[in-house]
Amino acid sequence: MLPKQQEMDGIVREIYTAITHEPHLQSTLFILCGDHGMNDGGNHGGSAPGETSPALVFMSPKMKILPTSRQSPTTPIIDFDFYSKIEQSDVAPTIAGLLGFPVPLNNLGVFILEFLPLWSDPIDQVQLLLRNSLQILDIVKATFPGEDFGSDIIELDCNSATSTGAELACLWREARMSTHGVESSVLLADSALISLYRFCRRAQEVMSSTASNYDIPRLVIAIGISAASFVFAALASWPKVKFSPLDGCYFFLTTALYGVMMFASSYVEEEQHFWYWFTGGWLALLRIRL
Repeated sequence: MLPKQQEMDGIVREIYTAITHEPHLQSTLFILCGDHGMNDGGNHGGSAPGETSPALVFMSPKMKILPTSRQSPTTPIIDFDFYSKIEQSDVAPTIAGLLGFPVPLNNLGVFILEFLPLWSDPIDQVQLLLRNSLQILDIVKATFPGEDFGSDIIELDCNSATSTGAELACLWREARMSTHGVESSVLLADSALISLYRFCRRAQEVMSSTASNYDIPRLVIAIGISAASFVFAALASWPKVKFSPLDGCYFFLTTALYGVMMFASSYVEEEQHFWYWFTGGWLALLRIRL
């Protein structure tokens, strides 16, 4: 790993040096990121901190105006927590905001707040986060169509809302009302940023968990139907099957070993073997007499 990391360091240095020395590249945004991490055994696809914590770096000459008081840590505080952690979905709205593009319609990400000082005017910062909030609001409205997001009534405490939809509606009303009058006061702009960010983060948390709420009973029914279909197909073809005891032992031993591997954290790395085995491997194992 060390020679490869040194090689990549040289490539990154060459690219960034060109960006800083060429006048027409001063507005370039250079992003370096990993698609996944890796555990101590070199595997990926599981849920260990090393596998779910890839690095992400934003580089640009324009970012020199951002605070640079933080030192480069050599070891993480805990579980690869060097500076701060963001959600993977936050990358899209951050790139969109930095480049002046609209946020993708179904994205649940939130603009990374550390980049807001790139806009010196607080009103511009509020407008940026407001556009992000409105984009997320469309997704929330579609998920909770019965909630009133347009009312001007603000509850004293959104945490005491009777439902998740009501809580998000309350947070949105607070955020929307906080944007009134931001042109006249920097303090109002700061309050608006806090309210908008609070709504975005809570909506992201709720909507992300909703997207992963699978219908377990239906999944069990589907697995049962698949298993029954396999059994019936095997029974129907059994009279035409001819195999030796050695073939049978090899077949059942392979099935048992692959069954154990299904419980490994890096099962995704072996999926091609399962696919081959289910689609054609066992046909070669058993001498089918047509």
